Amino acid sequence: MQMNKSSLFWGILLILGGIAALAQQLGYLDQLPDNAWVWVFGALSLVGFVSYFTSSMKDWAWLFPAGVFGGLAVTVWLAISGVDGAGVGSPIFFGLLIPFLAAYFADRSHNWWALIPSVVMLFLAMVTLMVDTTRGEWIGSAFLFLIALSFFVVYLSKRTNTWALLVAYIMGVLGIAPLMATGGELAAYYGSVFMLAIALPFFVLYFRDSKNWWAVIPAGVMTTISILAGLAIAGWIRNEEQGGYANALLMGGLAATFAVVWLRNAKDWAKTVTIVLGALAVASIFFTSYTNIFWPLAIILTGGYLLFTSLQQKDAH
Repeated sequence: MQMNKSSLFWGILLILGGIAALAQQLGYLDQLPDNAWVWVFGALSLVGFVSYFTSSMKDWAWLFPAGVFGGLAVTVWLAISGVDGAGVGSPIFFGLLIPFLAAYFADRSHNWWALIPSVVMLFLAMVTLMVDTTRGEWIGSAFLFLIALSFFVVYLSKRTNTWALLVAYIMGVLGIAPLMATGGELAAYYGSVFMLAIALPFFVLYFRDSKNWWAVIPAGVMTTISILAGLAIAGWIRNEEQGGYANALLMGGLAATFAVVWLRNAKDWAKTVTIVLGALAVASIFFTSYTNIFWPLAIILTGGYLLFTSLQQKDAH
Protein backbone atom coordinates (compact mmCIF):
# COMPACT_ATOMS: atom_id res chain seq x y z
CA MET A 1 0.00 0.00 0.00
CA GLN A 2 1.40 3.39 -1.06
CA MET A 3 1.47 6.07 1.61
CA ASN A 4 -0.40 9.29 0.82
CA LYS A 5 2.27 11.86 1.60
CA SER A 6 -0.13 14.75 1.37
CA SER A 7 -2.58 13.32 3.90
CA LEU A 8 0.30 12.39 6.20
CA PHE A 9 1.72 15.91 6.04
CA TRP A 10 -1.55 17.69 6.72
CA GLY A 11 -2.52 15.19 9.40
CA ILE A 12 0.70 15.75 11.32
CA LEU A 13 0.44 19.50 10.77
CA LEU A 14 -3.09 19.67 12.17
CA ILE A 15 -2.12 17.61 15.22
CA LEU A 16 0.91 19.78 15.92
CA GLY A 17 -1.14 22.92 15.35
CA GLY A 18 -3.79 21.72 17.80
CA ILE A 19 -1.15 20.88 20.42
CA ALA A 20 0.44 24.33 19.96
CA ALA A 21 -2.94 26.06 20.33
CA LEU A 22 -3.71 24.04 23.48
CA ALA A 23 -0.30 24.84 24.96
CA GLN A 24 -0.83 28.52 24.17
CA GLN A 25 -4.18 28.52 26.02
CA LEU A 26 -2.61 26.80 29.02
CA GLY A 27 0.17 29.38 29.18
CA TYR A 28 3.07 27.08 28.28
CA LEU A 29 4.16 29.11 25.25
CA ASP A 30 4.23 32.53 26.86
CA GLN A 31 7.98 32.39 27.39
CA LEU A 32 8.83 31.54 23.79
CA PRO A 33 11.10 34.04 21.99
CA ASP A 34 9.48 36.31 19.38
CA ASN A 35 11.25 34.58 16.50
CA ALA A 36 10.03 31.09 17.42
CA TRP A 37 7.22 31.21 14.87
CA VAL A 38 9.67 32.27 12.20
CA TRP A 39 11.50 28.97 12.71
CA VAL A 40 8.27 26.96 12.92
CA PHE A 41 6.82 28.38 9.71
CA GLY A 42 10.23 28.17 8.03
CA ALA A 43 10.53 24.47 8.90
CA LEU A 44 7.06 23.71 7.54
CA SER A 45 7.91 25.58 4.36
CA LEU A 46 11.10 23.57 4.01
CA VAL A 47 9.14 20.32 4.32
CA GLY A 48 6.90 21.44 1.47
CA PHE A 49 9.84 22.36 -0.78
CA VAL A 50 11.62 19.06 -0.04
CA SER A 51 8.46 17.09 -0.84
CA TYR A 52 8.09 18.99 -4.12
CA PHE A 53 11.65 18.41 -5.29
CA THR A 54 11.64 14.73 -4.24
CA SER A 55 8.54 14.21 -6.41
CA SER A 56 10.63 15.14 -9.47
CA MET A 57 8.89 18.53 -9.41
CA LYS A 58 5.67 17.01 -10.73
CA ASP A 59 3.51 17.35 -7.64
CA TRP A 60 3.34 21.15 -7.62
CA ALA A 61 0.58 21.10 -4.98
CA TRP A 62 3.36 20.76 -2.37
CA LEU A 63 4.35 24.31 -3.20
CA PHE A 64 1.17 25.63 -1.56
CA PRO A 65 2.29 24.84 2.01
CA ALA A 66 5.86 25.67 1.00
CA GLY A 67 4.90 29.09 -0.29
CA VAL A 68 2.30 29.96 2.33
CA PHE A 69 4.40 29.00 5.35
CA GLY A 70 7.49 30.54 3.78
CA GLY A 71 5.56 33.77 3.28
CA LEU A 72 4.30 33.65 6.86
CA ALA A 73 7.84 33.15 8.14
CA VAL A 74 9.08 36.20 6.25
CA THR A 75 6.04 38.26 7.34
CA VAL A 76 6.56 37.43 11.02
CA TRP A 77 10.29 38.18 10.72
CA LEU A 78 9.56 41.58 9.14
CA ALA A 79 6.99 42.38 11.83
CA ILE A 80 9.28 41.58 14.76
CA SER A 81 12.11 43.48 13.03
CA GLY A 82 10.05 46.65 13.24
CA VAL A 83 9.15 46.94 9.58
CA ASP A 84 5.93 48.93 9.30
CA GLY A 85 3.47 49.35 6.44
CA ALA A 86 1.23 47.25 4.23
CA GLY A 87 4.24 45.72 2.48
CA VAL A 88 4.73 43.36 5.42
CA GLY A 89 1.93 41.18 4.01
CA SER A 90 3.38 40.91 0.49
CA PRO A 91 5.50 37.75 1.15
CA ILE A 92 2.31 35.71 1.67
CA PHE A 93 1.03 36.63 -1.80
CA PHE A 94 4.43 35.97 -3.33
CA GLY A 95 4.33 32.59 -1.63
CA LEU A 96 0.94 31.83 -3.16
CA LEU A 97 2.27 32.92 -6.55
CA ILE A 98 4.91 30.16 -6.57
CA PRO A 99 2.63 27.08 -6.93
CA PHE A 100 0.52 28.63 -9.68
CA LEU A 101 3.61 29.52 -11.70
CA ALA A 102 4.97 26.00 -11.16
CA ALA A 103 1.65 24.53 -12.36
CA TYR A 104 1.76 26.65 -15.52
CA PHE A 105 5.35 25.78 -16.43
CA ALA A 106 4.75 22.11 -15.63
CA ASP A 107 2.22 21.87 -18.47
CA ARG A 108 1.63 25.13 -20.32
CA SER A 109 -0.88 23.72 -22.79
CA HIS A 110 -3.24 22.29 -20.14
CA ASN A 111 -2.49 24.48 -17.13
CA TRP A 112 -2.85 27.85 -18.90
CA TRP A 113 -5.55 28.71 -16.35
CA ALA A 114 -2.86 28.97 -13.66
CA LEU A 115 -1.76 32.28 -15.18
CA ILE A 116 -4.97 33.95 -14.00
CA PRO A 117 -4.51 33.31 -10.24
CA SER A 118 -0.79 33.99 -10.75
CA VAL A 119 -1.61 37.48 -11.98
CA VAL A 120 -4.06 38.02 -9.11
CA MET A 121 -1.42 37.00 -6.52
CA LEU A 122 1.22 39.15 -8.20
CA PHE A 123 -1.15 42.11 -8.23
CA LEU A 124 -2.04 41.69 -4.54
CA ALA A 125 1.65 41.48 -3.69
CA MET A 126 2.33 44.64 -5.68
CA VAL A 127 -0.60 46.45 -4.06
CA THR A 128 0.70 45.75 -0.56
CA LEU A 129 4.11 47.07 -1.61
CA MET A 130 2.83 50.13 -3.47
CA VAL A 131 -0.33 51.18 -1.62
CA ASP A 132 1.47 53.45 0.85
CA THR A 133 3.35 55.41 -1.81
CA THR A 134 1.47 55.03 -5.12
CA ARG A 135 -1.70 56.66 -6.42
CA GLY A 136 -4.75 54.45 -6.82
CA GLU A 137 -4.97 55.16 -10.56
CA TRP A 138 -1.58 53.59 -11.17
CA ILE A 139 -2.54 50.54 -9.15
CA GLY A 140 -5.78 50.14 -11.13
CA SER A 141 -3.92 50.37 -14.43
CA ALA A 142 -1.32 47.89 -13.24
CA PHE A 143 -4.04 45.38 -12.41
CA LEU A 144 -5.68 45.66 -15.83
CA PHE A 145 -2.32 45.53 -17.65
CA LEU A 146 -1.31 42.43 -15.69
CA ILE A 147 -4.56 40.69 -16.66
CA ALA A 148 -3.94 41.69 -20.28
CA LEU A 149 -0.42 40.29 -20.09
CA SER A 150 -1.62 36.98 -18.66
CA PHE A 151 -4.16 36.45 -21.45
CA PHE A 152 -1.55 37.46 -24.03
CA VAL A 153 0.76 34.76 -22.67
CA VAL A 154 -2.16 32.29 -22.91
CA TYR A 155 -2.46 33.22 -26.59
CA LEU A 156 1.29 32.84 -27.16
CA SER A 157 1.20 29.42 -25.50
CA LYS A 158 -1.42 28.23 -27.98
CA ARG A 159 -2.05 30.40 -31.03
CA THR A 160 -5.48 28.87 -31.59
CA ASN A 161 -6.70 30.65 -28.44
CA THR A 162 -7.56 33.83 -30.36
CA TRP A 163 -10.20 34.65 -27.75
CA ALA A 164 -7.38 35.17 -25.25
CA LEU A 165 -5.79 37.74 -27.58
CA LEU A 166 -9.09 39.63 -27.73
CA VAL A 167 -9.42 39.64 -23.93
CA ALA A 168 -5.80 40.82 -23.62
CA TYR A 169 -6.46 43.67 -26.02
CA ILE A 170 -9.66 44.78 -24.24
CA MET A 171 -7.99 44.69 -20.81
CA GLY A 172 -5.03 46.64 -22.18
CA VAL A 173 -7.30 49.33 -23.59
CA LEU A 174 -9.26 49.56 -20.34
CA GLY A 175 -5.98 49.87 -18.47
CA ILE A 176 -5.37 53.20 -20.18
CA ALA A 177 -8.39 54.79 -18.46
CA PRO A 178 -6.97 55.08 -14.91
CA LEU A 179 -3.70 56.42 -16.34
CA MET A 180 -5.51 59.11 -18.29
CA ALA A 181 -7.35 60.09 -15.11
CA THR A 182 -4.01 61.25 -13.71
CA GLY A 183 -3.71 63.70 -16.59
CA GLY A 184 -6.52 65.97 -15.44
CA GLU A 185 -8.30 67.33 -18.51
CA LEU A 186 -6.88 64.53 -20.67
CA ALA A 187 -9.16 62.07 -18.88
CA ALA A 188 -12.10 63.42 -20.86
CA TYR A 189 -10.54 62.14 -24.08
CA TYR A 190 -10.64 58.51 -22.96
CA GLY A 191 -13.97 57.91 -24.72
CA SER A 192 -12.42 59.02 -27.99
CA VAL A 193 -9.34 56.88 -27.43
CA PHE A 194 -11.50 53.89 -26.51
CA MET A 195 -13.57 54.16 -29.71
CA LEU A 196 -10.38 54.37 -31.79
CA ALA A 197 -9.01 51.34 -29.95
CA ILE A 198 -12.16 49.38 -30.84
CA ALA A 199 -11.65 50.32 -34.50
CA LEU A 200 -8.03 49.13 -34.60
CA PRO A 201 -8.61 45.34 -34.61
CA PHE A 202 -11.18 45.73 -37.40
CA PHE A 203 -8.60 47.60 -39.48
CA VAL A 204 -6.16 44.76 -38.84
CA LEU A 205 -8.75 42.18 -39.97
CA TYR A 206 -9.52 44.15 -43.12
CA PHE A 207 -5.96 44.78 -44.29
CA ARG A 208 -4.94 41.24 -43.38
CA ASP A 209 -7.36 39.66 -45.84
CA SER A 210 -9.52 41.48 -48.38
CA LYS A 211 -12.19 38.81 -47.89
CA ASN A 212 -12.91 40.48 -44.56
CA TRP A 213 -14.41 43.49 -46.38
CA TRP A 214 -17.12 43.82 -43.75
CA ALA A 215 -14.52 44.75 -41.12
CA VAL A 216 -13.89 48.16 -42.70
CA ILE A 217 -17.46 49.22 -41.86
CA PRO A 218 -17.18 49.05 -38.04
CA ALA A 219 -13.61 50.33 -38.36
CA GLY A 220 -14.72 53.41 -40.32
CA VAL A 221 -17.76 54.08 -38.14
CA MET A 222 -15.79 53.87 -34.88
CA THR A 223 -12.97 56.02 -36.25
CA THR A 224 -15.41 58.71 -37.40
CA ILE A 225 -17.19 58.74 -34.04
CA SER A 226 -13.83 58.88 -32.25
CA ILE A 227 -12.79 61.96 -34.26
CA LEU A 228 -16.12 63.68 -33.61
CA ALA A 229 -15.94 62.93 -29.90
CA GLY A 230 -12.41 64.33 -29.75
CA LEU A 231 -13.48 67.54 -31.51
CA ALA A 232 -16.46 67.94 -29.19
CA ILE A 233 -14.33 67.42 -26.08
CA ALA A 234 -11.76 69.92 -27.39
CA GLY A 235 -14.56 72.48 -27.68
CA TRP A 236 -14.48 72.81 -31.45
CA ILE A 237 -18.13 71.79 -31.69
CA ARG A 238 -20.04 74.11 -29.41
CA ASN A 239 -22.92 75.85 -31.11
CA GLU A 240 -25.62 75.11 -33.65
CA GLU A 241 -23.59 76.25 -36.65
CA GLN A 242 -20.61 74.10 -35.74
CA GLY A 243 -23.02 71.22 -35.20
CA GLY A 244 -23.83 71.41 -38.90
CA TYR A 245 -20.18 70.89 -39.74
CA ALA A 246 -20.13 67.98 -37.31
CA ASN A 247 -22.97 66.40 -39.29
CA ALA A 248 -20.97 66.95 -42.47
CA LEU A 249 -17.95 65.25 -40.94
CA LEU A 250 -20.05 62.34 -39.71
CA MET A 251 -21.72 61.82 -43.10
CA GLY A 252 -18.39 62.31 -44.90
CA GLY A 253 -16.63 59.73 -42.74
CA LEU A 254 -19.40 57.19 -43.30
CA ALA A 255 -19.43 57.96 -47.04
CA ALA A 256 -15.66 57.36 -47.21
CA THR A 257 -16.10 54.06 -45.39
CA PHE A 258 -18.67 52.72 -47.84
CA ALA A 259 -16.70 54.16 -50.76
CA VAL A 260 -13.86 51.82 -49.79
CA VAL A 261 -16.28 48.88 -49.78
CA TRP A 262 -17.60 49.95 -53.19
CA LEU A 263 -14.33 50.77 -54.96
CA ARG A 264 -11.89 48.37 -53.34
CA ASN A 265 -14.15 45.39 -52.81
CA ALA A 266 -16.52 45.79 -55.77
CA LYS A 267 -19.75 45.79 -53.76
CA ASP A 268 -22.32 47.53 -55.98
CA TRP A 269 -24.83 48.09 -53.19
CA ALA A 270 -22.22 50.22 -51.37
CA LYS A 271 -22.31 52.68 -54.30
CA THR A 272 -25.85 53.74 -53.40
CA VAL A 273 -24.96 54.16 -49.73
CA THR A 274 -21.85 56.17 -50.63
CA ILE A 275 -23.78 58.56 -52.89
CA VAL A 276 -26.53 59.11 -50.33
CA LEU A 277 -24.09 59.74 -47.48
CA GLY A 278 -21.94 61.99 -49.66
CA ALA A 279 -24.97 64.04 -50.65
CA LEU A 280 -25.98 64.35 -47.00
CA ALA A 281 -22.46 65.51 -46.14
CA VAL A 282 -22.62 68.27 -48.75
CA ALA A 283 -26.17 69.23 -47.82
CA SER A 284 -25.33 69.48 -44.13
CA ILE A 285 -22.83 72.23 -44.89
CA PHE A 286 -25.54 74.35 -46.54
CA PHE A 287 -27.93 73.68 -43.65
CA THR A 288 -25.48 74.59 -40.88
CA SER A 289 -27.90 77.22 -39.54
CA TYR A 290 -30.88 74.89 -39.77
CA THR A 291 -29.68 71.75 -38.04
CA ASN A 292 -33.09 71.26 -36.45
CA ILE A 293 -34.67 70.57 -39.87
CA PHE A 294 -31.66 68.84 -41.42
CA TRP A 295 -32.37 65.31 -40.29
CA PRO A 296 -36.07 65.27 -41.31
CA LEU A 297 -35.08 66.59 -44.74
CA ALA A 298 -32.24 64.08 -44.93
CA ILE A 299 -34.63 61.22 -44.23
CA ILE A 300 -37.06 62.50 -46.89
CA LEU A 301 -34.28 62.88 -49.48
CA THR A 302 -32.88 59.44 -48.72
CA GLY A 303 -36.31 57.87 -49.10
CA GLY A 304 -36.84 59.74 -52.36
CA TYR A 305 -33.51 58.55 -53.75
CA LEU A 306 -34.23 54.94 -52.85
CA LEU A 307 -37.72 55.20 -54.39
CA PHE A 308 -36.24 56.71 -57.57
CA THR A 309 -33.62 53.95 -57.96
CA SER A 310 -36.27 51.30 -57.26
CA LEU A 311 -38.53 52.67 -60.01
CA GLN A 312 -35.60 52.78 -62.42
CA GLN A 313 -34.82 49.13 -61.79
CA LYS A 314 -38.50 48.27 -62.34
CA ASP A 315 -38.56 50.09 -65.70
CA ALA A 316 -35.37 48.31 -66.76
CA HIS A 317 -37.07 44.95 -66.24
